[in-house]
Formats: sequence, C-alpha cells, structure tokens
Amino acid sequence: MRSIWSGYLMFGTILIPVRSYAASENLHIGFHLVHKTDCGRVRYKKVCEKDGEELKPEDIVKAYFVADECLKFTEEEIESLKPLDNKIMKIHGFCNFEEIPTVAMGRPYYLGTGKMQKGSLGAESFHLLKSVMEKSGKVAVIRWVSHTNEYLGMMQSYKKGFLLKQLLYEEQVRSIDQIEIEESEVDQELLEMGLQAVEKMSLDFDWSQYTETYTREVRKLIEKKALGEEIEETEFKLAETRSLEAELEKMLGEI
Repeated sequence: MRSIWSGYLMFGTILIPVRSYAASENLHIGFHLVHKTDCGRVRYKKVCEKDGEELKPEDIVKAYFVADECLKFTEEEIESLKPLDNKIMKIHGFCNFEEIPTVAMGRPYYLGTGKMQKGSLGAESFHLLKSVMEKSGKVAVIRWVSHTNEYLGMMQSYKKGFLLKQLLYEEQVRSIDQIEIEESEVDQELLEMGLQAVEKMSLDFDWSQYTETYTREVRKLIEKKALGEEIEETEFKLAETRSLEAELEKMLGEI
C-alpha cells in the first residue's frame, strides 16, 4: 500500500517517524458525462473569467481577496506559515474513546512506522506508544496540518499499527435543532411489541458478512447494455399502508 504522507508523530518531546495510508477505498462506479448526440466526453476546463483564456497549471496561483484587492500567495509562502506543523502530527492529550462524539468521526487512516531520521527514536518509540495506549485503554487526540488546513483527529491502537480517524470541529457540525421533527406520542403496547421485534432481530454483528451489492447490480446493468440487451425500467411502489399494530404483528410472526 502506498503512503500518502510521511512525517512525525509528536508524543510529548518524543518524535516518532510515521507514514499515513488511506484506510478506505471507493467501491463505486464512476460514470462519465458525454455529449448526448455524439458521445464526446464533457471535460471541465480552467478558464480565466476575465479574458476567457484556458489556463495551464503553471499559470494558476492561490489568492485571497480583501475588498477588491487580490492578494496572491506562492506555495512557499503558505508552507512558511507553519513549517513544522506540515511535518508533525502532535498528540495534544489522551481521553476515553466514549468521550469522542460519534457525529464528529470522519475519514479513517492507518499509521505505520516511518524512515529512521536523525533526532527520532524510530520503531522502538512507535511500539512503546502503542503498548502504552493499549495498557491505558486511552485514545489520543491529534492535530496536524495538510494542504493549508489544520485537522483534528482521534488515534487508537489498531492491530499492528494505529488507526487515525479525522474528526470534525464542533463548529462544523450543524445542530440537530435545525431539522424538522414532527411530535408524536408513542403507544405503550406498540412499544412493547417493537421491543419484542428488536429482541428477535438481535444478532452478533459480523463485519465480514456485509458487502456492497449495489455496485454489482450496476455492473450487471453495464454488461446488459454492452450486449445490446433491453433494460427494463422498474417503478417504485409503496406497499399497502396498514396500521402499526398490524405491521408489528406481521413482523413478529415472520421473524
């Protein structure tokens, strides 16, 4: 697996060389946008809005507008803002996993050992931290900088390395109070029936038994199209609406 970042994990005054790897991959099929009449690919060009000229990558720089003034920045200027932070993931402290809000958890990454460099303690420090975290039962709160953005993360010991999960900042998460929820009373008899249904449907979760199936169906559709077979359109219809009591009785009878 190819690493996507290399640098140091800062545990107090100890610098641990690490590499990060994407822990997830995309299973979905990507369709292209094409011209309906001749199937020509539709591509997106980078064009200057002032003169309409198509630009090359070397013609483009980053800028920030203050009033009507365009302030241009080079990559070197941006990197100079926090030169150490671009190479260091800093552990700010340790907490219990349960203290991390579920709604904040995002993209996962793996952390493995990095190249031994002067001033670092190499694999020994990596495994020391891993053992310390396993013994304490704690997870680490991490901050790091990448591509001009500062990220927050939660790191835990995982199998032979570490699992780092990017966290949203509190101000990024919208309040659930902003969504509309219609009020309704819950009938106690229906509640008891619902609890029975949950009890009967309880299982020992086996992650390996769950696979992404929709993409397989899309591939079958593509194969049919390639063979010139007719694609039948199916209409979505809701089942007959019945009472909650009738539905729960049916569920309890079928489970």
